Amino acid sequence: MNTFTQTSHDPYDRHNYEIVLKNGKNVIFENWEDAHRYWWENRQIPNFLDLINVKDKKVAKSKGFAK
Repeated sequence: MNTFTQTSHDPYDRHNYEIVLKNGKNVIFENWEDAHRYWWENRQIPNFLDLINVKDKKVAKSKGFAK
């Protein structure tokens, strides 16, 4: 049996969550809790929610040493 241990207590924030609506619009959240809450609160509206895309956050590239 495999067991897993938590290696860090820091918040996990490597992804953004894009909720795509049936009308083609989308709503982007920076954390899973907010995306899940939005989905949960709107899940029973007919023809409203389509899917959730998980997207990597863009990481700013270092520009080297500052002068």
